[in-house]
Amino acid sequence: MFIAFLLNQCAFHFKHPPKREFRGVWIATVANIDWPISYSDSVAKQKDDLTDLLDSLSHANINAIIFQVRPECDALYASRYEPWSFWLTGQQGKAPSPYYDPLKFVIKEAHKRGMELHAWFNPFRAERKIGLYPLAQNHVVNRHPEWVLSFGDTSSGLRILNPGLPQVRKYIVNVVMDVVNRYDIDGVHFDDYFYPYPPNEIFKSNKDSLTFIHYKHGDESDADINDWRRQNINLLMHILYDSIQAVKPWVKFGISPFGIYRPDVPKGIKGMDAYAKIYCDPLAWLRQGSVDYLVPQLYWKIGGDQDFKKLLDWWAEQGKKFDHHIYAGHIFGRTFLPNELGNQLLLVRENANAYGDVYFSAKHFQLNTLGFSQRAQQDFYRLPALTPSMDWKDNEIPDAPANFSFVSKDSGKAARFFWYVASKAQKDSIIRFVIYSFKEKPQNSKTPERSEFIYTIVGGSEYLPAPLKDMSNKPKYFAVTAVNRLGLESPLSRVISIEPPKATSLMMPRNGFVACEDTLVLRWQWQPNASGYRLQVAEDPDFVKINLEKINLRATSCVLTGLKGPKEYYWRVAAENPAGISKYSKVFSFKKPECFQTRDGNE
Repeated sequence: MFIAFLLNQCAFHFKHPPKREFRGVWIATVANIDWPISYSDSVAKQKDDLTDLLDSLSHANINAIIFQVRPECDALYASRYEPWSFWLTGQQGKAPSPYYDPLKFVIKEAHKRGMELHAWFNPFRAERKIGLYPLAQNHVVNRHPEWVLSFGDTSSGLRILNPGLPQVRKYIVNVVMDVVNRYDIDGVHFDDYFYPYPPNEIFKSNKDSLTFIHYKHGDESDADINDWRRQNINLLMHILYDSIQAVKPWVKFGISPFGIYRPDVPKGIKGMDAYAKIYCDPLAWLRQGSVDYLVPQLYWKIGGDQDFKKLLDWWAEQGKKFDHHIYAGHIFGRTFLPNELGNQLLLVRENANAYGDVYFSAKHFQLNTLGFSQRAQQDFYRLPALTPSMDWKDNEIPDAPANFSFVSKDSGKAARFFWYVASKAQKDSIIRFVIYSFKEKPQNSKTPERSEFIYTIVGGSEYLPAPLKDMSNKPKYFAVTAVNRLGLESPLSRVISIEPPKATSLMMPRNGFVACEDTLVLRWQWQPNASGYRLQVAEDPDFVKINLEKINLRATSCVLTGLKGPKEYYWRVAAENPAGISKYSKVFSFKKPECFQTRDGNE
């Protein structure tokens, strides 16, 4: 009853998705959870799989990727400190062959799709399962065994870097800052693997008791070993945040802590005490300003001892107190009913102090687990959204893009949107753009606050429009804005008007042509303001039965192969652009005694 009521209420309140909302996913590389599918895959397959995954997330209007680059003191990038990950090549320390840098690749591909890319580091975990595979000679366990705390036996145990050692904290900062300095990331992200989870609780073994004696901080945090452990984590966060700010202040720093801060906080909540058992104190991080956002892992259902709503409301209130962002961490739970994630998302939207959602993990969008990906595309995330702005890090509004136009720069090529960043000083800070569409010409340059005006969000300074989803005419006025790395948006550019393209004319083969070969090239006339073409081939001149329909053709030709018959075929072409679709051309026919298959021509 509650679920049905919630869905109905939210459908009323959220007719259109919000314009600003963090829509993130974790792409886990450890154990090949999300990517690569297998460490034995070729480089070509790894790249194809990753772009396919990003495409599926882009289609669901996800706007932030949290990509795991350091699962076990290793690297899915060209690290100056640590070996290549086993999960990338099947041998720790072995580089991909032919060589490529997955982090550099995923940054480029994410930005191309208008997505943020946050590099996800496991700060202390060195071996999640001791002896699972041979460690590289330059792995930190081999180089600095004195830094390592081991738990469990050699077949299933865990190794972590000792958080109490200042040299360990310095090492982790160096590893992260190496990435911040050399890669164009939008954020640094930590998960909640600090001190070990049960059953490997460090307090039962006191393996760091000597470290406590030798490396006390000399303040109230040394009251006992447990306070000292929490302060070790707090110090790392503080030092790292300041280091990032000093070099690239636009890079965001976020952490995804365990979803329960303490039992009975808020009242009635039961579960592990993260404060006491893994020495995680996210309120201290908010209080000292050493994070920009938190993603508490709220991996439970609505209701019960770990009530999602109670936990969400409590975390969101903490974010409000310290004026920083809280995003809800979701999981595709095996015991969840199909509506569970949707109801959780709507609860987040109803909470004014929660700014979005992050999902574990990415593969479930391709698998459409619980039907959520389909629901996201059709309903929750049917319109693009910007990530929430962080004006405490920067409050400078970008200038509007210059020379916004919709043209074809070369004869025979598809028309597209073009613009450029007017200010050279702002060029490096702007990496995404919002194209807006309007039914009526805007009267001023004020940026719309409603999501339904967003046509698309992209990276780069040009955009080749996607094909129209229906045959109706679209809005004819367009403008573009620039968005900087912290989400601050410029005023509108100049507004341009686009008319639907004129109908094209068929060129070859001539009407009534007899196709003697099994391959036939169809060509038609180029239209200067067309961004694409639609081709139909049928067995009757009225196109009652369509044998072939191709959309999104960027060239003015299409190759038909494997022609079979005996039959007479009819073909026609329409041109399209963001303003609408032309009438179909005059119908031509050709004769061939056999049927066919097709493949597209290239632009």
